Amino acid sequence: MYLARSRDLMRKAFTLIELLVVIAIIAILAAILFPVFAQAKAAAKKTACLSNMKQTGIAVELYIQDYDSVYPQTKGTTTQQPQIDDADGSIEEPDIGSMFTMILPYTGGGNTLTDAEMIRQKLYVCPSDPNPNDPDCPTIILPGGPTVNSYLVNGYFVWGLPEGSVTHVSSTIYIAERRSVVVDNAVQYCDDVYHPWWNATNFPAIAPEDDMDARVGAIATLRHGNGSNYVFADTHAGWKNFNQTYSLAAGIDLHNPFAP
Repeated sequence: MYLARSRDLMRKAFTLIELLVVIAIIAILAAILFPVFAQAKAAAKKTACLSNMKQTGIAVELYIQDYDSVYPQTKGTTTQQPQIDDADGSIEEPDIGSMFTMILPYTGGGNTLTDAEMIRQKLYVCPSDPNPNDPDCPTIILPGGPTVNSYLVNGYFVWGLPEGSVTHVSSTIYIAERRSVVVDNAVQYCDDVYHPWWNATNFPAIAPEDDMDARVGAIATLRHGNGSNYVFADTHAGWKNFNQTYSLAAGIDLHNPFAP
């Protein structure tokens, strides 16, 4: 009787080989599925980031309609040729403030135009950005500089540029994603404005730095796969590879609003 029960239990139990086969199958499935899950998560973050930028673009458009078709001016000195007047950073001051705080009334911020409100809203935080509101930027790396977020504004637009001055509003970049991490020993970019005229042509002879370097410049060029999100001058948003927006060799420059 006892032997019969033992045989029945042995028939119902898994052998060691069977267990190893099951474990191997689970490991193979995990190896296949985990990258898929990671890609899906990255895609969701990219979409959320793009949605935030679309909302920011809409807020800018509402601002422009209320302010005589002029983009938010954050530099006190008005110029429509910053590539000449600011070639060496000489007209960066006075700094009126951040464009991102200026449009807060159009993003649900009411009349509270403060950096604290800008951070509280989370609109300017990209889920893929590991360091969006870096506290070291205005205190240690760039003392007295702006409170930063995941994005930054094309410098051509911050000296009171009229909307009608932009040659191709649907293909000129207005907002890009800020490089918030250290790359190749280059510290994170700690400004809310980037300067397209500070590039390989003028650097280092004239420009203080090369903001348009594809790897260690101002823009997080690889935040979403092999590209990043942008808001264009007509305030729509979309994804592009950096070389599709800027390549001196190919004669591509979507960052220059006066390009023919």
